[in-house]
Amino acid sequence: MAKQNNDTQALEYCMDMIGGKWKPVIMYHISKGTNRFNKLFVEIEGINRQMLSKQLKSLERSGILDRTLFGEIPPRVEYTLTPLGKSLLPVVKAMTTWGQKQMEEKVVVPVIPEAPKNQQLPLF
Repeated sequence: MAKQNNDTQALEYCMDMIGGKWKPVIMYHISKGTNRFNKLFVEIEGINRQMLSKQLKSLERSGILDRTLFGEIPPRVEYTLTPLGKSLLPVVKAMTTWGQKQMEEKVVVPVIPEAPKNQQLPLF
């Protein structure tokens, strides 16, 4: 097995913190002022409530988000980026800029069809 260098370890650390489909999107929306659960749910197309809750908890555990519970009736919760979370915004911005450029150039991502289930793949 190949030995990992510091760059690879650093990249893996970053991906552990903000990797996946939803974390950068959530961070982007919170950085733009959307910080309540229901508003995030409405603004992030395609996410379900369970996944949003799971990702918010993960970002909070990682120290990227702060969760503030207000003692009101009904209860109100707001999410904000911590200094660590704000330090990751240039990464999220770079991802956004790269994606916009690719969309403008209409780069087509090839879709590789999946093998039908219950069918053995060739071994060559």
